[in-house]
Amino acid sequence: MKKIAILCLVFFCTSNIVFAQKSLCTIQGTAPDYANQTIIVYTYSDYFTKLEEKLTSFTVDAQGNFSASFPCAAVNEIFMYLGVYKCFVYAVPNKKMELLLPPLIEKDLIDEFNPYFKHEDLSIGVLNDSDGGLNELLLDFTSEFSTFVENNFQALYQLHEKRYVDTLAYRLNDIFAPHKGNVFFENYKNYELNRLRYMVYMRDPMAVTRRYYLNKPILYNNAAYMDLFQQMWRNYLLNNHLKGMGKDMKTAIIYGKSPHMFAEVMEKQIAFRNDTLKELLLLQCLDDCFKMPDVFPPRTVKQTLDSLMLITKVPEHKQIAQNIWRKRNVLAVGDTITDFWLVNKDSVPFNLEKFKGKYVYINYCRSDNYACVQDYRVMQEMNKKTKRDLHIVTLSAEKNFEAFQEFVSANPQYNWTFLYVADHPEVLQAYRLKAMPSYMLLDPDGNLVLRSAPTPLDNFQQKFADIIIEKRKRDAENKKREQKYKMW
Repeated sequence: MKKIAILCLVFFCTSNIVFAQKSLCTIQGTAPDYANQTIIVYTYSDYFTKLEEKLTSFTVDAQGNFSASFPCAAVNEIFMYLGVYKCFVYAVPNKKMELLLPPLIEKDLIDEFNPYFKHEDLSIGVLNDSDGGLNELLLDFTSEFSTFVENNFQALYQLHEKRYVDTLAYRLNDIFAPHKGNVFFENYKNYELNRLRYMVYMRDPMAVTRRYYLNKPILYNNAAYMDLFQQMWRNYLLNNHLKGMGKDMKTAIIYGKSPHMFAEVMEKQIAFRNDTLKELLLLQCLDDCFKMPDVFPPRTVKQTLDSLMLITKVPEHKQIAQNIWRKRNVLAVGDTITDFWLVNKDSVPFNLEKFKGKYVYINYCRSDNYACVQDYRVMQEMNKKTKRDLHIVTLSAEKNFEAFQEFVSANPQYNWTFLYVADHPEVLQAYRLKAMPSYMLLDPDGNLVLRSAPTPLDNFQQKFADIIIEKRKRDAENKKREQKYKMW
């Protein structure tokens, strides 16, 4: 009987896991402005680092209809870059969402080639989200919250009037009382109010942490929760590493290189008598440490970060730690480059492993950039002379995949490898690619030789010839040395 009960329990748990894994969200709608375009849907890898990752993509048909489904085990913020807009919406598990996309306003060429262009944030309307749907609730809440803060700015931020915050909290709780059952929204509302309390009158981060974070669920997927935590503790260590608790935190990270030692330091603080919360604070401190390399040696900080990745029992913390390194790591000569999987015009996937054995000249370009086109023409001739020792790989950021296919197909004279990178923000982040054109050179083992390599017009061929000559000299010397050893 016991065996049967255990088997039933295992089956029940397994069924729930499978069901959770198969939870989907579908976004659909009609947007004639985007007819025949491929749209990429992104999400944040985590709310701590906010590194972007591709979730899915879909093609709008000739009539403007679109539909896409993707895994969605919990409420998840997704977004799309549509012309000048960065459009947000919250995906809800097991829901079909009718999206109302904004009219298409294309970026002009100046904006396209500006590496520091910032898209305008815009919430996407959900047509079937009436009667208390999550996205409607969040829009209504943001409108009420923002209007009140704007109308009472002086009382809140200059006079620090607590009663105004209490008035807003009472008002919001009354307006949204019918929706207390929406756990995600309730948490979002409460932590936005807590953030206002912190900014207006509760200026002690330790007291706020104790009251609103200690022994409470850690809401990794709730932006309001994570925003308040980071607002309180971001740069705390940088500003306090010479005194008190900050000095002890620095000792644990830099000299002890130990998450356990950091946990012992924080155990003295009642607000952090929770192991998971201690780790979250350590992640914030480690992320901050990379901003001040003269005080916190990056190699030492990385060792502590690696230790945390090894010992943590929280999957979200392991992911955040990996993303901190991705975000903060600056490529140096001799480093092994992060690999990628990108497709060519025929959708055949390539990674760096395919180019090992020769030097690799990576360039980041697109066809409507005049400087890139000029470089392509020079590389066409250069490739004839250097292809014995050098692969040329263009990471193309064309406007969409169709434009990428058209350009590469129409220009067979550029007979090197073109790969589409525009829908892989993690590659651009890892390689620190912003300005066009950008170039880097890898050695035959995939290690970085030149982080900012010369362009073809800046006499790259001569620089590369010098590198090859130097390498052949080293190889000849090594061969002589080996022969001597054999003789002995």
